[in-house]
Amino acid sequence: MIKKEPNNCSPFAVSAGHKIATEIATNVLSDGGNAIDAGVAATIALTVLHSEQVQFGGVAPILIHIAANGLTYSIEGAGRWPSATNRALFEKKYRGRIPQGILRTVTPAGPDAWLTALKNYGTMSFEDLATPAWNLARDGFPAHQDLVDCTTQFERYYRRYEENTKIWLPNDQPVQLGQNFIQSNLANTLRAMIDADRSARSKKGRSAGLEAVRDLFYVGEIADKMIEHISHHGGLMTHTDLSSHTTPVVPATSAAIFGGTAYTCGFWSQGPALSQTLQILEQFFLNNPANLATSSHHIILEATKLAMADRDAYYGDPDFVEAPYDQLLSPKYAEKRAREICANTAFDGLPAAGIFQGFDRSRYSIPQDKADQAVSLDTSIAIVADKHGNLFASTPSDSSFDAPAIPNLGFVMSTRGGQSYVSIDHPACLSPGKRPRVSACPFIFHTREGQFIAGGGPGADLQLQTAVQVMAHHLIFDQPLIDSVSTHRVFTHSAPASTEPHFSFSGKIVVEEDMPEAVTAELKEKGHNVTLETTQGINKPSICIVKSGDCAFEAIGDPRRESGQRLKNLVQNRIDQ
Repeated sequence: MIKKEPNNCSPFAVSAGHKIATEIATNVLSDGGNAIDAGVAATIALTVLHSEQVQFGGVAPILIHIAANGLTYSIEGAGRWPSATNRALFEKKYRGRIPQGILRTVTPAGPDAWLTALKNYGTMSFEDLATPAWNLARDGFPAHQDLVDCTTQFERYYRRYEENTKIWLPNDQPVQLGQNFIQSNLANTLRAMIDADRSARSKKGRSAGLEAVRDLFYVGEIADKMIEHISHHGGLMTHTDLSSHTTPVVPATSAAIFGGTAYTCGFWSQGPALSQTLQILEQFFLNNPANLATSSHHIILEATKLAMADRDAYYGDPDFVEAPYDQLLSPKYAEKRAREICANTAFDGLPAAGIFQGFDRSRYSIPQDKADQAVSLDTSIAIVADKHGNLFASTPSDSSFDAPAIPNLGFVMSTRGGQSYVSIDHPACLSPGKRPRVSACPFIFHTREGQFIAGGGPGADLQLQTAVQVMAHHLIFDQPLIDSVSTHRVFTHSAPASTEPHFSFSGKIVVEEDMPEAVTAELKEKGHNVTLETTQGINKPSICIVKSGDCAFEAIGDPRRESGQRLKNLVQNRIDQ
């Protein structure tokens, strides 16, 4: 269904993982804030609205495009392993695994990422932007289906920890649809940070307010409670780890694609694999135009496998890992990889990673074909484009059930350490001060026509494959964005999962259950091991999209999961649930 908005306001577009977060961002823009202000407000709200999968103390990868200078930046909102981290502990005591619980904890990155974004590119105060989230935590909101599904599916995980049970199993049972869901302790945390901002800002101005909020969280009373909690549960983090945490702001990782430029977070994330996959697809169809007339799904799967093989062989925190980053994102290398795709036969599992002179490929052996499933870390999304041409895209994340929540604070410290490896042979192996290779991956694409497309969404590892397919159908097959979002999807599970225990399922692909039978039969004929799965519900990959440029805006939501979209001046595109 297409909806029209009144044509009497400055143009903007918002697409976010919950309709209330979208309304909050819209209100910020209406009050004179820019895309960064609105994006931060929506993201903080998502830590309340989607606390089942977005922690206030979790990760918050952010991409920002600033119209004034034409540059796109990555605000690297990912935590780091504590300085006391020792691989021998995990090798000997846990047999090379990273167990669920406090030992997965890395520094909470979200608050500093938001404050860094506001300090460098925002205009409003922390109080202005966090107050809506505080109201939601204090007064509650009607429980949505994701919250219901998550607390039901992971009930036994919540019950391992008293504090998690209190928050996410109110009345000692999973959350019920529509019930008023209150998070009093998180509200108190937000109130303390708002008060710190107000007090310092009234005396020394906006920047002092932001710094006071940071100090309270990373050095002051909140930090004390986090470290007391860590110590009580036998964790590794110290006050020094918290106080020394900073958020780098660097040029976004870029790649030339389809006459435009794709921007992602760096190789500490899986983001660049999006660019790699699209580059391979561009080269394949450029050299094999006849295949445009056939099913695209097989070719997309094979290109994804090639990029994922490189991801697992080379991607890791660039502060610690030397890898052929420029070569991985070069059109020349993409052309070479594209020649490895057979239009009629699927790869047998994951293909070999590329070979680069002077660089060793990972030799780590991945567990395969296990019957039990690992717990995935899911994500949400906030995307904003404003009237000035600025863009904000962030995928805040971290789950609520795989480690104990902090008493009186109301959140779980980031367990993103579960997306590291113990083996020293792997580029994403854990190490003191190192970032895990995170799955959360927003993107911004600058088209050859000068427009911008920003997106991201939930789906754990598969969020990247969702973005690949949406962008491929739009850029290669000329589908309107709203159609490319609704097109049937397929997913490979040959690549190792980002999260412990990193299982892979050689040759397995998942096809959405309403895929045409002819397409499914063709994929089977090409050698894919096809499994059908439903297209809706928690852990199902979905995406939110914003397109902007020349005062023409689109805001698109995926029918597979609930979200919210708003825009002004032109037509809003939203696929009905």
